[in-house]
Amino acid sequence: MIELFTSTRVQILSKLIERPYTASEIAKLTGYSKTTVSYHLSKLNEAGLVERLERGKWVYYRITPKGERRVKVEAAISLVSLAGAVISAVAFAMLRLQGKAVEKFAVAGEKEVVPTSIPKRAPVTIQEVGGGMDWQLLLLAAAFAFLLIFIFMRFRK
Repeated sequence: MIELFTSTRVQILSKLIERPYTASEIAKLTGYSKTTVSYHLSKLNEAGLVERLERGKWVYYRITPKGERRVKVEAAISLVSLAGAVISAVAFAMLRLQGKAVEKFAVAGEKEVVPTSIPKRAPVTIQEVGGGMDWQLLLLAAAFAFLLIFIFMRFRK
């Protein structure tokens, strides 16, 4: 699941959570070339996220506790940003639909006969309640911001 939400290095780290692997094994599991995996493993080793274990002619890589925390943080940020984008988009759509329903209700209300003793009142709009702030645009902007964060987290190298 983490592979869907994270960068190349975090994909490698997520594989190393299972057990230590060689660069060739990780290349087969992730679909990257051995050269690419070796490059990223060297950078992860320099950052202290993995450690090299030499066993005879084989070199295994094992994730460190710092690397495990990094995988969890990356996954959490990606999931929260995606959830925020979805929630904001749904709230935006609901407000749009609510606005259209209020407009239809107001038009239908104009056709009805209302007794003269009861003054006719226009429906309250979202803008009136919010003091002039356009909540729909704010939610749409939030949805795009969360989506951009998700895309950045997914495709950065």
